[in-house]
Amino acid sequence: MALERLEVPATGDLAGLGELRAALLARLEAGQPAYLDARHVDEPSAALIQLIEAAAAAFGEKSLGFGLVEPSDALCAGYETIGLFAQLMSRIAMDS
Repeated sequence: MALERLEVPATGDLAGLGELRAALLARLEAGQPAYLDARHVDEPSAALIQLIEAAAAAFGEKSLGFGLVEPSDALCAGYETIGLFAQLMSRIAMDS
């Protein structure tokens, strides 16, 4: 059974992040897990990485599933640049 995914915007601009943030909050409030399809991220921003990490903490506090599915090379490089590559690796969810 495949995981239902939320699409991560290709760029880390505030407009796209606002929509992603709202979708994450809706899932959190509904008690549903969130898995992010990150394969199309071309231009990650610090704001995007902060949103992912904040969401991971919030979903973890409620013991809800959370993860990244197919993170792009650009997103991986963004995490590595700011020294959070280990956190990225712990966020990767296997699609089943």
